[in-house]
Amino acid sequence: MTTPSEQSDKTGSFPYFDWLRFVLASMVALAHEQIIGWENAGNFAVQVFFALSGWLIGGILLRTELRGLPRFYYNRGTRIWVPYGIAVAAIYLLSALRDPVTVHYFKFLFYDLTFTHNWFIPKVPAVIDLMPLQGTGTHFWSISVEEQFYLAAPLLIVLLPFGRSILFWLLVALAANITQSWYGAISLGVLAAVVRCQYGDWQLTRAGLVVTAAAAAVSATIMLLYSDSYAWSAPPLAAAIVLLTSWQGKRGAVGRFVGGMSYPLYLYHWTGMFGATFLSKRLGLWLPSLGWTAYCIALAVGSLAYVLVDQKVMRLRSTLYRPAAGTALMITAYSLLAAGVVAGAILGLGV
Repeated sequence: MTTPSEQSDKTGSFPYFDWLRFVLASMVALAHEQIIGWENAGNFAVQVFFALSGWLIGGILLRTELRGLPRFYYNRGTRIWVPYGIAVAAIYLLSALRDPVTVHYFKFLFYDLTFTHNWFIPKVPAVIDLMPLQGTGTHFWSISVEEQFYLAAPLLIVLLPFGRSILFWLLVALAANITQSWYGAISLGVLAAVVRCQYGDWQLTRAGLVVTAAAAAVSATIMLLYSDSYAWSAPPLAAAIVLLTSWQGKRGAVGRFVGGMSYPLYLYHWTGMFGATFLSKRLGLWLPSLGWTAYCIALAVGSLAYVLVDQKVMRLRSTLYRPAAGTALMITAYSLLAAGVVAGAILGLGV
């Protein structure tokens, strides 16, 4: 996720993105609480998150020089790692208090901390049952994908001589979507940002809006009519949604809050069902709706986490920044990912 200052300085101010983030995080929570019946609702929300990251982070990197990379890694590390680390600690500590700690516990923890969850923890029932709190942290796979993008994108965009080429990112996006990888929506977001960098806000012109809306309609129709098409129809629809909401303007205070708390809401939405179940079964309270009560609790926890953690991190990080800190975080990030890959290759999948 990008910060308000990063968006304004590097890519522009997008007020609708705040509300889009909130809607997406809520979709994930409501899907997991079985209020939204569509089986792909949670995953599709994540696909839009990916496209949004590609658009914003790609836009930032397209305007970043080599000497600015330490600051980029510092911003990414502080913005993502601190809230994520606390969320991981909450799940694994609660699991250690409730259930026996097995070798799988440490294996899953290692993959979560090295941002390789999506590569080595298969999302199948046999593995989910072995995870802490019976798979409560399965949504961390998307954080790994985001972190992998943050580490790969600077190498591709800033260091490669053709990293700002439309043709290059068109080929990357085609490869990512044809192979149905985790990076389809993100690469489409970057492609859109590259085109914008060269031609301006093309997506907001009359022709751009017509083409984008048509692409969204076609992708959505195919997705609804052919269930097997989801893997390759979701990324272009996700990218189209980002483009259609990419109007610039002044961000309101409420929008800033709900957009900012979308990340902790996503990280902690699992607390809602735990809390609602406790109120209903342990305390015997009558709840009009278990799912909606869970969502309300998740909103409260996400808001509290945002105020106590995210806002403070964002307030302090600029004053604490040093180039050496950015370089150290950069080295740490690549080292963690490399350790996860090597260990994963040796240990195999998380079962």
